[in-house]
Amino acid sequence: MNSRTSFPLAGAAVVFIAAVHTIMGVVLLAAGDQDTELSFWFTTFGVVGIGLGVAMIELERARGFVPASVLVALAVTTVVGLVYMPVSGFLTLLVPLAVGAAGWWRGRIPVSAAV
Repeated sequence: MNSRTSFPLAGAAVVFIAAVHTIMGVVLLAAGDQDTELSFWFTTFGVVGIGLGVAMIELERARGFVPASVLVALAVTTVVGLVYMPVSGFLTLLVPLAVGAAGWWRGRIPVSAAV
């Protein structure tokens, strides 16, 4: 592990948010309170989010930060979600996005200049 960070915070935050999302989808399906389609999308995007979070963790460990391309994809997803549903769980994605952007910014500083 070549990580310059002690713990991959941005990826771990995405995994946590996505896990809660997946659990909510399963609970909604089991409770029968919502349409099956809503439960399907909750569960499916939760699983996809877990995959994204795990990939972000691996990138944070390998590079010491999340690359800009991944942060842009997360930012676009967050913005589109907030435009479509302003008061929603998409607000929670601002946390890993901010943490990832801060790590990316720190990661751009050359090691010799950081000392």
